[in-house]
Amino acid sequence: MIKKITFLLFIFCATSTLYAQDTKAMKASAMRDAQAACEATLKEDFKTLLTYTHPNILKAAGGADIMEEYLKTTFTQMKANGFSYEIAKTKAVSDIVKEQGEYRCYVENYNQMKMNGKRIISTSYMLGFYNETTKKWTFVEAKEMKPAGTIIAYFPDFKTSLNIPENTMKMEDIKE
Repeated sequence: MIKKITFLLFIFCATSTLYAQDTKAMKASAMRDAQAACEATLKEDFKTLLTYTHPNILKAAGGADIMEEYLKTTFTQMKANGFSYEIAKTKAVSDIVKEQGEYRCYVENYNQMKMNGKRIISTSYMLGFYNETTKKWTFVEAKEMKPAGTIIAYFPDFKTSLNIPENTMKMEDIKE
């Protein structure tokens, strides 16, 4: 009887350790992929950025090529109006959860932009979805996945236990 209990405890501990190592690696890969998306945004490398965009969003937009053209046009217009990114970086990754058959997390991004003599500083959150086949994370804007969000309709029956914080934003005069 003691051998059976010892064996079960061993299996439990080994499984727990493997799961902890697996989620630690997944968390690191979420950080890596979210930061790569931030860097692609700064460089206006929309092809790369779109590889980190959830496929449901690309499909809804009519494909990556259409979305890329939209982003190019949008960024050109924003720059013409004096908008520029100064900083875009991933600061943190939440715990990894498995729900509805997939691994998920959210990432906290820090953004600093300027426009018309103002600096805009924001913290925003992206919801990450892990693709076990490609070993890669794709993301969507978390606030848009809430019931009143604009993209939740592209994720039928979506539910999450993740408690995603609200985005924050402040503006200040640039004193240079």
